[in-house]
Amino acid sequence: MILGTIEVPSCPGRIAERWTAWGLGDGDAAFERWEEDGFLAAIISSGAPALDEGRLLHHDPASRVTAILYGELHDASELVRRLGGGPRPKDGSLLVEGYLRLGTELFRLLNGSFVLVIRDPARGRVWIARDHLGIESLYYRRTGEAVHFCSELRPLTNVGGGPCLEPAVVLRYLLLNYNPGFETLYRGIEKLRAGHVLRIEAGGIRTERYWAPSFRENPVKSREEYREELRSLIRDAVRIRLQPGYAAGAYLSGGMDSSSVVCLMTEELGSPIHTFSFRCAVKSFDEAIYARAVSRHCGTRHHEVPYDAGSAREIVELVRLLHEPIADVGIEVATFLLAKKAAGLAGYVLTGDGGDELFAAHPVYAADKAAEWFEALPPLVRRPLVNVLQRLPDSSKKKSAMVKLRRFAYSVGFPGEFHSNRWRIYYKPDELRQLLSLDWQAVLDTADPLAPLRTIYAEADGPDHLSRSLYGDYQTVVDFYLRRMQVVRRLGFVGRYPLLDHRLVEYAARIPSGLKVTSDAATKFLLRDAMADVLPPEILARKDKLGNSVPLKNWLRERPELQSLVEECLSPEAVRRRGIFDPDSVQQLWHRHLGGRENNSHRIWAMVVFELWCRNNIDAGASA
Repeated sequence: MILGTIEVPSCPGRIAERWTAWGLGDGDAAFERWEEDGFLAAIISSGAPALDEGRLLHHDPASRVTAILYGELHDASELVRRLGGGPRPKDGSLLVEGYLRLGTELFRLLNGSFVLVIRDPARGRVWIARDHLGIESLYYRRTGEAVHFCSELRPLTNVGGGPCLEPAVVLRYLLLNYNPGFETLYRGIEKLRAGHVLRIEAGGIRTERYWAPSFRENPVKSREEYREELRSLIRDAVRIRLQPGYAAGAYLSGGMDSSSVVCLMTEELGSPIHTFSFRCAVKSFDEAIYARAVSRHCGTRHHEVPYDAGSAREIVELVRLLHEPIADVGIEVATFLLAKKAAGLAGYVLTGDGGDELFAAHPVYAADKAAEWFEALPPLVRRPLVNVLQRLPDSSKKKSAMVKLRRFAYSVGFPGEFHSNRWRIYYKPDELRQLLSLDWQAVLDTADPLAPLRTIYAEADGPDHLSRSLYGDYQTVVDFYLRRMQVVRRLGFVGRYPLLDHRLVEYAARIPSGLKVTSDAATKFLLRDAMADVLPPEILARKDKLGNSVPLKNWLRERPELQSLVEECLSPEAVRRRGIFDPDSVQQLWHRHLGGRENNSHRIWAMVVFELWCRNNIDAGASA
């Protein structure tokens, strides 16, 4: 990780005290450190392999500019071109030269996953930039005249009085099962948003945006132009993320996104790669056959990891590795299972994350389109229809029209201003109020936990509902995908995301919405066209992507190993001790689920994950 302290204004004498207060003395970890005139930064190496130590530290004596990069640069060719071409050293001096000649334009020209710190004493200024899509994390905290920053959350709780929950963020987590906002669950610790830079100078600190995807449409191109340009961009995004000398791997679900990445990796490397997929061997949830088809087509060394109800208990170990809790059992635990399998076999893995946003293929975008039609109906028709649909019975199957209609009827009641995120909200206000303790009901009365969503959608520059939904998802749910991949690094290898290459995101953002979701609701036809001669027939013809799903609602009703976890984490004593929920309401929620009257699996799992996270972070920190 990278961490540092900056005094504003600079006070050199206090640096050592600040460093000691973080609890990171010289014996705790090996680190590189730069200290001068009130500025201290360090990069901690915790024993990960060299590939994951990706760091550059360079100081230019003439200008006294220091550049510190944590993470990875996949490609600096655009920066080199802007500097006039020619050979350039592959170290931090390129970053210093880029800053001295191009200023803050430097940040936009880099392609990678990084936190970049530029210290410019001549201007009395420090810049801290987070990469375009936020693959690397960066958190910061202000205490008095100091700004503390870190790529991980836990060290920042050691400054400013210890860990303490931020109530509005807790409510946001409960509503969405993750935290898409700008604050963290720790009071006083903020996130630097993706594509932003922290500007620190005497007299103040502020954030500035250096990059965002723009959805203002360009003139429509021909299908042939889109096919060739998309294929070229995707191929190059994969190419620059391959690392000679390290065993290559990929997470392979059998969907079009991960399959495209695997096929292109195989073509580029010309040798077998490792592929990893999980299998939930439950009817209507098992899609392992498609991953196997891609593996055969590409000749990969395929590793299939079983995922059953017992596997879900891995959440107990996984939560210890997460900065903040996330609650999607099909994604979070599956990622962890695959990471444990891949550790030692692959030096890095590529994933297909981001493809649904590039081509508007997630079911929420189809729900957005259906809502436009539904909300045009007269209220006298719409209201009774909603009541009827919400009374439809639940189903144990993944692909159930009744389940989809019931969920649609529930979510369409949330404000359309939340765009695609309205389909991801799990409580209506009165439902959440009933679950909370009296003290937290008072918090709900005064807080606006979804305010960050309004801020995000107000920034969107697209001409229609779909483009604004996609913009919002790049600021919210994409971060959710990336944060669950933190476990990859913790287990000793690197995750890379070619479909989140900012050049590809910029290009796809300008494709007209009518070419992403067509009138007949076909999705990813542009990607299918671009990959027609790359993917096997089984994937090109596939229309039943399940999205990393497991039957959690059934397991919670049927499997003792998960019931015992819920009953231990959400017992009346545990709930009363936490003080957030009403114990009787939690028990009622649980028993309504067990009885099959309601599907409360998402709500219950989110509370379990939150309780486990609090024990590892809030309780442990308070007792340290």
